[in-house]
Amino acid sequence: MKDPLFGNKIAAAILAALLLIFGLPQLTAALFGGGHHGGGDELHLAYGGDIQLETTAPAEEEPKVSLAELLANASAAGGERRAALCRSCHTFEEGGANGTGPNLWDIVNRPVAGHAGFSYTNALQEAGGVWTYERLDAYLKNSQEYIPGTAMVQRFPRDDQRADLLAYLGSLSADPVPFPEPAPAAEEDEEAAEEAATEDDAH
Repeated sequence: MKDPLFGNKIAAAILAALLLIFGLPQLTAALFGGGHHGGGDELHLAYGGDIQLETTAPAEEEPKVSLAELLANASAAGGERRAALCRSCHTFEEGGANGTGPNLWDIVNRPVAGHAGFSYTNALQEAGGVWTYERLDAYLKNSQEYIPGTAMVQRFPRDDQRADLLAYLGSLSADPVPFPEPAPAAEEDEEAAEEAATEDDAH
């Protein structure tokens, strides 16, 4: 029996084939921006409009705050509260006894491993120098990383908390050591420009 729709099926098959042959390239161009070079952040459509695709921008790094600026805004009272964690090993008053750790009165600008009567590890004895605010900051941030082999195992990763502790330690003296002065703005700008130039050279 002859199929009454046979002619229609043939015509539909031919039409579908023509659409594939002539329409597929246009569809591809519309989807992938065929004929345009460069930026992958735009999708060029066949009807001439541009749709901006959302791209994930790299997170901007927060500007680094210097230790001098942190100390200028630090709270010695807040540092004293945080130092409660340290009282199981250290004393803080003038003439205080050594514990598991040495007495910390007059610690700023004291020679490293220099407190009389305390038995220091070889790591601290070999470190040399004095306890500046900068060195104490690095030590409090991660003692084991800064001076491998030290007996103290403590980390204060937050900059503001360490600054409070340093302000408190700095106050433990009859003649406190002044905090480091913040760098002038012009000098900071010059340092930032030098860092940017170094990064450009690296690329």
